Amino acid sequence: MSSNAAAPPSAPRRPRRRWIVVLVSVVAVLVALGVAAEVLLRGVIDDRIAAAEADLPAGVTVERDDTPALVQLATGRATVRAEVSPEALTDMARSATELPELQVTPQSGGLVARVPLSIAGSEQNVDVALSVTAENGRAMLRAETVEFAGISLPLAAVADQLGNDQLDQLVEGVAFPEDETEVAISSARATQNGLELGAEVAIW
Repeated sequence: MSSNAAAPPSAPRRPRRRWIVVLVSVVAVLVALGVAAEVLLRGVIDDRIAAAEADLPAGVTVERDDTPALVQLATGRATVRAEVSPEALTDMARSATELPELQVTPQSGGLVARVPLSIAGSEQNVDVALSVTAENGRAMLRAETVEFAGISLPLAAVADQLGNDQLDQLVEGVAFPEDETEVAISSARATQNGLELGAEVAIW
């Protein structure tokens, strides 16, 4: 007998290829649906952010961050970034302290409030270093030290010495937002453009 007998033909692979085509088609449809849902939900979230932004003071801008909209929908909260201009910070500090000449400016990666004070019978401008933190859903600006005659002093001690209630308010802190809103501040840091906040806005 010959040892070179022909091998039996292999089984057709068409069914396996058909399943691969079906699987790829299903995945493509799911991806398309996911993209469409993401785009739609981003529009819903942007509308919600715009509504919340309308309650904030002038000089405050809010934009959605890069967190997927589907994730934000699942948590019920939109994560956003907010920018607060020096002008807006100045308005808030003036309102809280009743110091109409107070001016907040960014300086060396921090925030400084220039405050006119009556010292020894004459009015002088002093620079007050401000710190910023996120506390209980709000950004809190507090005065730490004051620069006077080339010397850095704790502002609390200066306020007590002068008996100045307005400075006491700066020591206690100025909260942003001042009133109840649906924006919850989660992080805060000073920048060269003012204040940068991480925040959350309730979607529902």
